Amino acid sequence: MTTALHHAVAAAIAAALPPDAGLDADAVAEGLARPPDAAKGDLAFPCFKLSKTLRKAPPQIAADLAGALGGVPLFTDVQAAGAYVNVRLDLGRAAAIVLPEIAAGSPGAAPARTERVMVEYSQPNTHKAFHVGHMRNLCLGDALVRLLRADGYEVIAANYLGDVGAHIAKCLWWYLDVLTPEQRQPPATARGEWLGELYSAASNRLDDLEDAAKSKDPDAVAALAAARARTTEILQKLEARDPELTRIWFETRAWSLADFDEIYAWCGVVFDRVFYESEVDEAGLALVEQYLAKGVFVQSEGAVGIVNDEVKHMPFFMLRKRDGTSLYATKDLALARLKFEEHRIDRSIYVVDARQSDHFRHVFLTLAKMGFAQAARCEHVPYEMVELPSGPMATRRGNVILFRALRERMTAHLLEKYLEKYRGEWSDAEIERCAHTLALGAIKYGMLSRDVNQKIVFDLEAWLELEGNTGPYLQYSTARAGSILRKCEEAGIAAAAVDATPEALTALLGALEHPEERELVLAIDGLRPAAAQAAAGLRPSVLCAYLHELAKSNNRFVNAKHCKVLQSEGDVQRARVLLVTAAHAALRWGLARLGMDAPVRM
Repeated sequence: MTTALHHAVAAAIAAALPPDAGLDADAVAEGLARPPDAAKGDLAFPCFKLSKTLRKAPPQIAADLAGALGGVPLFTDVQAAGAYVNVRLDLGRAAAIVLPEIAAGSPGAAPARTERVMVEYSQPNTHKAFHVGHMRNLCLGDALVRLLRADGYEVIAANYLGDVGAHIAKCLWWYLDVLTPEQRQPPATARGEWLGELYSAASNRLDDLEDAAKSKDPDAVAALAAARARTTEILQKLEARDPELTRIWFETRAWSLADFDEIYAWCGVVFDRVFYESEVDEAGLALVEQYLAKGVFVQSEGAVGIVNDEVKHMPFFMLRKRDGTSLYATKDLALARLKFEEHRIDRSIYVVDARQSDHFRHVFLTLAKMGFAQAARCEHVPYEMVELPSGPMATRRGNVILFRALRERMTAHLLEKYLEKYRGEWSDAEIERCAHTLALGAIKYGMLSRDVNQKIVFDLEAWLELEGNTGPYLQYSTARAGSILRKCEEAGIAAAAVDATPEALTALLGALEHPEERELVLAIDGLRPAAAQAAAGLRPSVLCAYLHELAKSNNRFVNAKHCKVLQSEGDVQRARVLLVTAAHAALRWGLARLGMDAPVRM
């Protein structure tokens, strides 16, 4: 995405090129980049592409272009460096282009898009506990929704809850057969988490029975067979819609859903549509029958599936087992059709961990062979797992950090280390809001700042530090800028008017002259391109990296003794207030695209 500043620079360069160069301002803008050494200039333009059309060596083209750009008001210095032209911007003119729009809270208009996009994410299972590992998916999906909307798309945020399957049979087996009637009374709160404990207990018991049965002990073998038979019976009754089991399933499912709703509210996540596995299981089996009759699907040893030779190491994609029951794949096909028909989407994005990459390749190939044109616009966003320093987490092993415990530990750490000292000076409500904002920011930034192809090792204390590449560091930088603006307002100090004429703004902002001011203006200019790049690549880590650099530039400016806002006067002060206003607005806008906010003060 080209910023207004880059367009102005590109227009000047395009106008200085020979008529037969064949490059317009848009093409020039695509080539502009920051020089690796800031001392050489603010922007650089490579001349390699012009060599063929102008029939000159790139260094000669660069030298000629540098000469032609002399006297352009936007540039204070132009130098040829090999095949590059490096330009130093007039800071007042550059700031007049960059700052007013962002300071006014509008960092450029989004492109006009016509595509309807659905992002499916989160996808927790009911009857299991929500833990820290689930947060990577939740944070990633929510950020993608926000980034794509900021990039002009109409986006439908969707969730797909796993409310049927073997895990529920295990949980209900423990609930019905192992617990006494008194023990079946759920706690007053966190009932979904309690169900997760039952599921873990059931899974561990089955694992223990399997280990014991390996010794061929008759009692162990019989106990394992009985447990498996009972869980199978529960699963079959659920699939047959047995009235009593369905009632228990519906009641216990509601406990999980209530937990999920509370977690999503705390995280600031809102879904436009929530799908359930239970609403597509029968539809999936009907699809199998339909496309088997059409000859798209085939039978193999009693099972039904499709042969996707494109997936060479596992070409057969099973869609119905020999016993006639469905699989995840069966439901995914029905879910995709439901998405296409119910929401008329053009593009469907699935945020699911990297272990499911082959599965989704099969799903998309199968949808295409079934005749769904939207299959070409289905995308899987894979991500690596969140681990503890001790290794991977697993609900059935009970070694996960549950979300409620995570929230409590982070809040307690923040209160003890940073916020208790303000007790009495700030209201209790403000302290609680600040702890919530910082804890959520630490989680979201920690989950988003690493690229999706990298594993995350969760480190609570490191993520909560106010220094380094952390969410609280960005939030502190934003709050610090906001504090300066509040003090200016209290002192009656006004910024340069963002609606002033370009000439008046250029003259006033010409008071900015220090390297820290130049660095911050140029950093602010990168906001919209970073967000657009993150949206295009479905990589929020790109925006995280940009915001970290912006926060560092802002702090270098704020810390510079010769750039103090409150101690300056006249046009210099008004220009600096506008600069801080724009930096503050850019940080807040960028954080919001990640689902983060910053406290009013820290």
